[in-house]
Amino acid sequence: MVKTVLVVDDEPVLRVLMREILQDEGYAVIDAADGRSMLELLQGVHPDLVLMDVMMPGVDGREAYQALRSRADLPDLPVVMMSAAVLPSKLDPSIAAFLRKPFDLTELIELVAHLIGPPDEDGKA
Repeated sequence: MVKTVLVVDDEPVLRVLMREILQDEGYAVIDAADGRSMLELLQGVHPDLVLMDVMMPGVDGREAYQALRSRADLPDLPVVMMSAAVLPSKLDPSIAAFLRKPFDLTELIELVAHLIGPPDEDGKA
């Protein structure tokens, strides 16, 4: 089963770039433009990982993360927060990882693989 990554960022160019890079690696990718859209999307899909920008209009990454963590159906969903301006020390310590923007694409690929494994590996026995 192919692993799915949800990219949440208000910058369309960055969403497209991350989608293309991760799809080239073999991951399935879905995306949302802000926290509210992500929370709506999660009603119907359960990705293996969320890559989320901190600073977005409307429901920002911090609010979306807290809302996601309050959901009983997604208790272990790893979330990577991304930001150019916000320091990781200002974020919830329970996030899986932090990526400072702009990030190296190799760093992105390695982090995703570290957190959820190769794209087509099913961790279930």
